[in-house]
Amino acid sequence: MSAFLGPRRALAPAAAAALLVAAVHAQQPVALVPLDPPPPPILVDGLEVLPVQGQVFMVAGAGGNVTLQVGPEGVLVVDSGATGQTDKLLAAITRVTQKPVRFLVNTNADPDHVAGNRGIVQAQGGVRGPRPGGVGGGNPQGQNAGVMTMSHENAYNRMSTPNGSFPALTGEGLPESTFFTPRKEFFSNGEPVQLYSQPSAHTDGDILVFFRKSDVVSTGDVFVTTSYPVIDIARGGSIEGVVTALNNVIDLTVPERNQMGGTRVVPGHGRICNEADVVDYRDMVTIIRDRVQVMVKKGMTLAQIKTARPSLEYDGLYGATTGAWTTDMFLDAVYRGVGGK
Repeated sequence: MSAFLGPRRALAPAAAAALLVAAVHAQQPVALVPLDPPPPPILVDGLEVLPVQGQVFMVAGAGGNVTLQVGPEGVLVVDSGATGQTDKLLAAITRVTQKPVRFLVNTNADPDHVAGNRGIVQAQGGVRGPRPGGVGGGNPQGQNAGVMTMSHENAYNRMSTPNGSFPALTGEGLPESTFFTPRKEFFSNGEPVQLYSQPSAHTDGDILVFFRKSDVVSTGDVFVTTSYPVIDIARGGSIEGVVTALNNVIDLTVPERNQMGGTRVVPGHGRICNEADVVDYRDMVTIIRDRVQVMVKKGMTLAQIKTARPSLEYDGLYGATTGAWTTDMFLDAVYRGVGGK
């Protein structure tokens, strides 16, 4: 027996029992609280209506993602979908609520985000609302009628100009209210709604829509999960503007814990996200931009840069060799945006 430890003594019965109980508890598995599964999507003729958070829903499948804010005053719609989707979209809205559409906000001027403008407005009886005995069954009171349509002024100007095979919008297809300041804000269904201009990002007329009470950001095409960012240089887009816009989304979002949960983000295309998803996407865009910029400073041509494949590890997630927006087209836009000639 060690002289330093001295004689061993038996534990008192109470102490021994306490140690036994502690050992048994230490071996017990931690009880996990099961999480309620998310509610299933509402399926309407090929469209999916997904609850996001608070008063906000997302409609997928109508072109660009459509965001709905639903409440006792009616429905706020962010973007109106592609050509031929209006009837389906209106049917999807009525599966969520029987309230009328009161606001329509366009995040940009792309056809897959604005083609349904006129149909949605006319379904509510026009911008001014139904008249007594007229479209929509009449509105004798003349109150809370019609749809307030909004966009950035630059987006309005783009909508009123033909875009390839997509004709210019006219009349009730065009937003009634525009703004050119950094921010516009209003109340809808008891919730502050803020519109943030994102100059020179996807285009020169993009906006973010922030539902402050529901804690949801609808981003339009400055953030998507299905491709590299679409940078429309001909309509004022730029790689630097996209990075700035993504940083602005991150500034609005707050995670709940461990970088998860918290603020929800509805992208222009793709799945519902949180802050961590936007951070990963921002980092990817920034890394590719910086690589291309270094190559440009070394005097490399666009063809040499494409051969070097600066986006290689991200191509499996976001790249494409065919379609409306390919990896080559993205690298072209980045190259021009960082000073390539």
